[in-house]
Amino acid sequence: MRSATTRCRLLGRCLLPALLLLLTLPVRAQEPAQAGLVVQYSEDRVETRCLQVAAEGTNGVDLLNASGLEVVSDVSSGMGVSVCQIEGQGCAYPAQHCFCQCMGGGDCGYWNYFYREPGAETWTYSPLGAVLRTVSPGSVEAWVWGDGHTPPAEALTFEAICQAPEPVATEVAVATATPAPIGEASPATTAPRATASSTVTLAAPAGVTPAIVAETAASPAGGESATAPARDGTGSVAGYVAFGAMLLLLAAVGVVTWLRRP
Repeated sequence: MRSATTRCRLLGRCLLPALLLLLTLPVRAQEPAQAGLVVQYSEDRVETRCLQVAAEGTNGVDLLNASGLEVVSDVSSGMGVSVCQIEGQGCAYPAQHCFCQCMGGGDCGYWNYFYREPGAETWTYSPLGAVLRTVSPGSVEAWVWGDGHTPPAEALTFEAICQAPEPVATEVAVATATPAPIGEASPATTAPRATASSTVTLAAPAGVTPAIVAETAASPAGGESATAPARDGTGSVAGYVAFGAMLLLLAAVGVVTWLRRP
């Protein structure tokens, strides 16, 4: 019948590679849902914003108001909400009509609304207005001062406005125990083996503190191995890493209980 020490060594040979494989998985932060915003005052003045949106989306006017720009709107018309002025450019409603520069027979200038669905290569003019437009994550919404026939530049994509952070490589030291050959002398007369230190490189997004993943110390002769649970200083570690670490911890607890049986 195998002794408790032999069974522990066999278990270590099975669990240790699985733990090291888990530590090599990339650590990712959960990215919030975002949408791009373009405000084009003229050909030479264009501003962009990357704004957070709920998973179920929002409407175009609420996204514009969330940008922090000074917006003057007319909510009294039968067209829903009309944007009259952005950052001082446009018509000073209510002193002026919201479409004051379209009242004569000359050139018409107003804040026209374009949008770009996620993955779309071209802009679409919105004739229904921004209130009825559902802004989904990954889309780009644009307000252009002009006659409605000139969309923003094609290069203003979601990826260009909401650039993903560059990954930062972080070294995490992991102590690994050297498994002893099966069939060695009794642990009462065998000294504990020294631990070997290895380094695992984890990729984490910029501005995210990598998790202190796990540290496994060499077990004294005949003793139990202690595994520190995964910790995260920012709470941004992806769920699959934490779930895998939890499974390993539960497996270790079950094995320790099994080894303590008479």
